[in-house]
Amino acid sequence: MSELVTIVMEPRVKEGKGAVGRLRKAGFTPCVFYGPELPEPVVGKIDTTRITRLLESGHWETMRLTLKLPSGSEEMCIIREVQRNPLTGGIVHIDFMRLLKGRKITVNVPIRIHGKEACPGIKDGGVLENLHEIEIETLPMDIPESIDVDISGLALGEMIHVGDLDAGGFTLLADPEEVVAIVATPRAVAEETPGEEKEVEVLAKGKGTKAEE
Repeated sequence: MSELVTIVMEPRVKEGKGAVGRLRKAGFTPCVFYGPELPEPVVGKIDTTRITRLLESGHWETMRLTLKLPSGSEEMCIIREVQRNPLTGGIVHIDFMRLLKGRKITVNVPIRIHGKEACPGIKDGGVLENLHEIEIETLPMDIPESIDVDISGLALGEMIHVGDLDAGGFTLLADPEEVVAIVATPRAVAEETPGEEKEVEVLAKGKGTKAEE
């Protein structure tokens, strides 16, 4: 396993109203570290530029980190939640959750689709519809970066369910019957119903009858 990226949490002192705003202006983001067997959460701050680059580098829900706490101790963790400003998109708060070896956690893992170029259904004009992530239960050391789904054999109208996925090393928490990927008929084609075609035929006959009169 590759070495974990280290993030430094600095101490944060509550200074009353407006303290969080001043903290962000100084280039820091408020954060908290919590998890199993901790007597209480640890409150701190992290460098905003550093955490922003980390979030932009990959799928943060599955990224294991080493968090250096204000006390100097180091803990393995994941980013459990990222709160953002709904207007600017800027990071408002970060939640880090402690990971313990041997103790399972639930995490959302991205789904990566393969085989689009060879998919018969797509070649026939079908449209791919798929889940983008799925919740799993796994040990911290077994968190996959993604779950790969091969659609190269799907014909038009065929689909892959959760129960069809290879769940080696982890447990899929979604319903086995839930559809992961389907090559669907384009909606514009599906909406052309037989009833609409018959209505056009009747109108055409009516016009023809009047012309004959």
